[in-house]
Amino acid sequence: LCCGLSCVDMMLMAAERPKTLEAITSFDGTKQEAGGSCSNTSRVLGSSQIRVLASTLLGDDPHGKELLRQLNDSGVNTDHVVIDPEVNTSLAVLPVFKGGGRGCYVDLGANSVATPEKLFGDKLDVFARVPFCKVFHFGYPHLMGNLQGENLDKMFSAARRASLLVSLDINGADKPEPSVITEALRHCFFVHANLEEAAFCCFGASMDEENATVEDITSLGNFFLSRGAGVVSISLGADGAYLATNTDPDTLEKLSEGILKGTSAGLRVFRGPYMPEGAINSTGAGDAFVAGALAYTVSCLQTITTLDPNLLLDYALISACLHIDAARSVPTYEELGVILSQTTRLPSKFC
Repeated sequence: LCCGLSCVDMMLMAAERPKTLEAITSFDGTKQEAGGSCSNTSRVLGSSQIRVLASTLLGDDPHGKELLRQLNDSGVNTDHVVIDPEVNTSLAVLPVFKGGGRGCYVDLGANSVATPEKLFGDKLDVFARVPFCKVFHFGYPHLMGNLQGENLDKMFSAARRASLLVSLDINGADKPEPSVITEALRHCFFVHANLEEAAFCCFGASMDEENATVEDITSLGNFFLSRGAGVVSISLGADGAYLATNTDPDTLEKLSEGILKGTSAGLRVFRGPYMPEGAINSTGAGDAFVAGALAYTVSCLQTITTLDPNLLLDYALISACLHIDAARSVPTYEELGVILSQTTRLPSKFC
């Protein structure tokens, strides 16, 4: 069950970087896609033929109808998407720059007024009413003012009471606000952030891959683990990703419902990225990373197989690689494993 921020991404393709704030700057056509954590993650999972539901708040407007259509076309169950005629669907305008990278302008719209009760009702009993559901994923709490702190903890507590694994994706963290996520981390089996977002959560300052050290990244991971999270992964752009597990075996087994054994406690691992074949559009890469990790996790839950944190990271990285690669499409989960063994891994300065 994927929940959290959703929007329509209006991408300005092959955009030139503006020389000044007021410079007339060209781009080569537009592309509209369902965006945000809920939409991106659920669409990747649905396209991979993983059974997935979405829960988010949309307006009764053209953007909301387009987003709903794209979710359904990707095989996502939208029974728990809430339509509110009093709000507008969020819109993000993304200049996708030639040579890589993008900008982002966003009207948060419905995301600004979403609450646990608006999404799930006063009793928050949806988790118990979806018996096949194994994982609850929530994304971008820093951009959703009513789904932070106590309300985030309330949702995660309800999911854990129904024995769902909880996953959290951090985006939009641009200042130290520990109250947004700190209490909720104790429920999280899996936490993901990119390097900059993790640094703001931990240090209250930005950090980039060029200047970061192994010690810096390890400290960032420890910030989340020391507050109760089971597994944390930090995306490192062209240098791949980092994964670390809690040092307490009991915490790992409890938060993973037994698929992550205590023998994996205290793991620290860096992995290089996989090599794309075509042009790169990095929009949604972090969400695709999470989707790969969750697809592997769900497979372990369904087959009652012990989860290998190294494989979890590999599935996350190959999923992100395929998503950003214009020359390739999203494969099924079974095909993903084959592609994983056939794709070249690039070096990373961290490993």
